[in-house]
Amino acid sequence: MRGERFTSGLAFILAGLGILFVTGAFEAEIVLTSGLGTPSYLGATDLVRLSAVPWGLGLLFFGYAIDHPAVLWDQVHSRRILATFLLFADGAIHIVAIGEHVESIVVAFFLVLAPLEFIGGFTILRASRPIVWAWLLAALALIGLYIASRLVVFSFVSQQYVFGPVGLVSKIIEGVLAFALAQELWTTSAARRPRAVRPATQS
Repeated sequence: MRGERFTSGLAFILAGLGILFVTGAFEAEIVLTSGLGTPSYLGATDLVRLSAVPWGLGLLFFGYAIDHPAVLWDQVHSRRILATFLLFADGAIHIVAIGEHVESIVVAFFLVLAPLEFIGGFTILRASRPIVWAWLLAALALIGLYIASRLVVFSFVSQQYVFGPVGLVSKIIEGVLAFALAQELWTTSAARRPRAVRPATQS
């Protein structure tokens, strides 16, 4: 981050990530060790959704913007910058979503997915085309998995899932992410194509 060991932006980033990761671990512990509907679970869920995750995400956004001021005005990489913040937001929402699941395999899925999205947010700005393609396909796969899990009961889960606000917001974010990355791939692909040379005409 501009060659400095420690910056104010990095401090905000670490604070935000710390809040998000601790919240995710706490939420997973509540889900896996307590039954849904218990007072302790409901209190933890309120803390996560109304306080901890929004604060953590806000600190992450603020810290990243401080250490990367170009994100506020750089039009050349605008689509990748948008993808950065979308990945951060989707990772935070998936931490919130941990509390909506009771199967350990689903909780583990979100515990792995959320950090991967944070890593993707930090690296997408300079990622190669194959990595951009991977995130585009991942976003589409997550949307497809969400829809399928609401229409079909999978054999490895016992919980019946329904369309809810948290999931729908996440899918909207992933849809915008897929669109932004598709535009990025199309634009860069067009820029790399050699322009056809027009034959000279005699006057």
